[in-house]
Amino acid sequence: MISLLTFIPLIAAGWLLFIPKGYERMARWLALGATLIPLLICLNLIKHFDFSAGGLQFVEKHSWIPNIGAEYFVGVDGFNILMVLLISILAPLTILASWNIQERQRTWFALLHVEIFGLYGAFTALNFVHWFIYWELVLVPIFFLIKLFGNEDKNRAALSFFIFTVLGSAFMLVAFLLLRVKTGTFDFMILNGLATSGKLPAILGDWYPVVFFCILLGLWVKVPLFPLHVWQAPAYTQAPSAVTMLLTGVLSKMGVYGFLRLVLPVFPEALNTYAYPLLAVALLTLLIGAFAALQQKDIKTLFAYTSLNHVAYCLFGFFAVGLSASGIAIPARELVIQGCILQMFAHGLGAAGLFYMAGILEERSGSRRIADFGGLGTTLPHFTAIFCILIFSSLGLPFLAGFSAEFLIFSGVFAVAPVFAGIATLGLLATAYFLLSLIRKLFTGAEKSPLPILSDMSQREWLIAIPLILMAFWIGCIPSQWLEFSRQTVQQTLTLFP
Repeated sequence: MISLLTFIPLIAAGWLLFIPKGYERMARWLALGATLIPLLICLNLIKHFDFSAGGLQFVEKHSWIPNIGAEYFVGVDGFNILMVLLISILAPLTILASWNIQERQRTWFALLHVEIFGLYGAFTALNFVHWFIYWELVLVPIFFLIKLFGNEDKNRAALSFFIFTVLGSAFMLVAFLLLRVKTGTFDFMILNGLATSGKLPAILGDWYPVVFFCILLGLWVKVPLFPLHVWQAPAYTQAPSAVTMLLTGVLSKMGVYGFLRLVLPVFPEALNTYAYPLLAVALLTLLIGAFAALQQKDIKTLFAYTSLNHVAYCLFGFFAVGLSASGIAIPARELVIQGCILQMFAHGLGAAGLFYMAGILEERSGSRRIADFGGLGTTLPHFTAIFCILIFSSLGLPFLAGFSAEFLIFSGVFAVAPVFAGIATLGLLATAYFLLSLIRKLFTGAEKSPLPILSDMSQREWLIAIPLILMAFWIGCIPSQWLEFSRQTVQQTLTLFP
């Protein structure tokens, strides 16, 4: 089922390129249908997912290039099942968000489907060669989508995005070539087993920290963390809103997922050794994201730094796992890892929704400048309601998705590193200030006269917004249902830590 889920978008991409000119309506409906079928397959995976099993499920494994140890190996567990669901939800919403695109429609939808194909593969592949192909593939369509369809500074943003991420990938490749030489395998599960038995540090010897830091750097760029975050804001701002939905919703989570899949189970000793400096970097990144957002005058740039801030919370919790939890009455490590996984899912939905709403405003008015707006609460009441719900979820308001995830992360970090958690609350306060200020500036006060008369939400826009709002309340009100997906996998993995 995972293979079918993954390859349908690729087949659709090829088909879209051969649709004759003049059949744009057919291209749109084909693009939408090719995302709805994987959504149905994913819902079937969710229905049959065994919550009591911590290991891989729905596994497909076939020999591919035996001479180099490459296999076609896919599966899902508590680390990636919610991310597969996230892609399945956002993919059709992204197509609907692109419904009115007028230029190069076939190219646009084909590139989007290649990107979706790569994202499915990156979150399900379990052999490095197989996984690395997807890891690199997702860069290509995003580069062209920004360069061909982006805003005024699209060329610089696309180039910066591509160069930074490719350089990070080069270090990742070096790390796994070293692992292959020393261990004879590219299989993530075999490497996990070597770490579980305690053999991996001895096998790697002096190369152990070198491999760890090369993998760390590759993931560092993708998240991103300070100081390699400078590509993010330009890319998010210059990309079309539908592309940014995928960038912030899913692509930024690839780095966090890499930490869960490659660092947590394979390098627990290194995580213990370097926990404090890594935790400090994550803390610095989330503070930079929050305080940089305070200075922004562009709505999309503000949301870009908000995304940097919220994704850094995932790594803030993740790095705290390396700290000692002895003598603590609560399962701190389990809390932060489950919070990290839930934050990836919740933030992916919420951030994609916020960028979509920003895109609606830009499409209606021709502006992204915060100062150009005011009094929209009166003229756009439905738009205002949806926008505010998504903002409140991002703020971590109780009974919305952001609260459940962030509460778990902060609870766990506070138990093992109270000083770090205390400093991080400054980021929470800054986030609350600038997001509430944004609501005040956009929706209250007098309406700015130079802007054209704006229309409220259309039926298609409601169709995109409603699933995001429902999911925000569902995750926030009943988080236990979502935490069950990761509980067994997290508990089994954390046996590696003393």
